[in-house]
Amino acid sequence: MASGYLAMVATLLLWSGFFLSLRSGAHSELLTGDIALARFIVPCLVLLPIVYKARQQIWSVPKRYLLGMFIGSGLPYLLIAGTGMQSAPVSDGSALIPGTLPLFVSAIAVLLFKQPLSAHRVFGLGLVVLGITTFLSQSLVSVQNELLQGHVLFLLGSAMWAMFTICARVSNLNPLVASGLVSLLSALCLAVFIATGHIDSFLVQHPIAQWPWQELFGHVMLQGVGAGLIAAFTYLHAISILGAERTAAFGAATPAIATLLAIAVFSEYPSSTGWVALGLVCCGSLIASNIFLKRDRSLQYQPPSFKR
Repeated sequence: MASGYLAMVATLLLWSGFFLSLRSGAHSELLTGDIALARFIVPCLVLLPIVYKARQQIWSVPKRYLLGMFIGSGLPYLLIAGTGMQSAPVSDGSALIPGTLPLFVSAIAVLLFKQPLSAHRVFGLGLVVLGITTFLSQSLVSVQNELLQGHVLFLLGSAMWAMFTICARVSNLNPLVASGLVSLLSALCLAVFIATGHIDSFLVQHPIAQWPWQELFGHVMLQGVGAGLIAAFTYLHAISILGAERTAAFGAATPAIATLLAIAVFSEYPSSTGWVALGLVCCGSLIASNIFLKRDRSLQYQPPSFKR
């Protein structure tokens, strides 16, 4: 059990570091394209042999699931989340992306797969919706268009991640194969977009002597090695030891940890309304994870299978 808890703590820190890295990139010379390079190049190269070995299994997966995985956690997702971090603080992004994930996953399960929801889960999701409304009220009341844009992008990013979650589960691909495939597709698309000028890159536009190597190294470690590789291993290990429900419950602590780290690193202190919204989202996500109601059969999501 101890190794499971340690693995989950490491996962939470790495997930929080992902949001801190995006926020740091918004205040540096590096552009979103550079952060994307740091995120996808390392796992692409490391996991490429695994992806190549599983190429026949990948080819048998319906292409709509592969597309959903790419959009939901690949380059499109990173561009949405990175752009949102340029307009809103870490506390908002870490709450609205992972915190609202159960809401969007449940919506997909109900609308597409006709899965019933218990009153217990509905209550938790209701708290998440209330937290989202509280977050949005900050930007609507103060008429901060930039903050509102960030919040909308975060919600879109959460919906994209929910699509990835469903597609990855239905595809039945090994998590490392899925991660490597998404990184490979993202790296290839990123190279094309940078070469054609559709995505700007500080690293491409400036000579290597002017690169901010220390900052770039930090992004590579947090994004590529941390979020792209290590978190995949620690998260899977935590699930194998603690179980999916308990691991999901611990995942609800990501917004709080990321917020505390943002206070220490960026001196970003949430407002009183922000703290209330953060608490609602965290508590709602915790309740919706089913940790308090283990016998609720209606929450066991069973996606349909497909012919290979």
